[in-house]
Amino acid sequence: MSVEWEEAPLDRFADFYVAEQDLAAREGLVRCVEEINARLAVDPWFLGESRGPGRRIWFHPPLVVGYALPPGGGVVVFYVNRSKGGPDAG
Repeated sequence: MSVEWEEAPLDRFADFYVAEQDLAAREGLVRCVEEINARLAVDPWFLGESRGPGRRIWFHPPLVVGYALPPGGGVVVFYVNRSKGGPDAG
């Protein structure tokens, strides 16, 4: 299944990446996005929590993503933020 990111969450992620001073934390952000994309491509219906028909939110520290499951198929990530709390939060 295809996973697409809207421009706004891509820009926001880029801001998080650039602002992060620790190289290991930067690498962690990249690995997190890679895992998010891989898991959303396989099983988006059972990750995270429902936020209405065809919309879900998934807390995957150090990030939180909001995504839509359009009727035509695929996954569209429309929101990203840093998660708060937990050992991996930034």
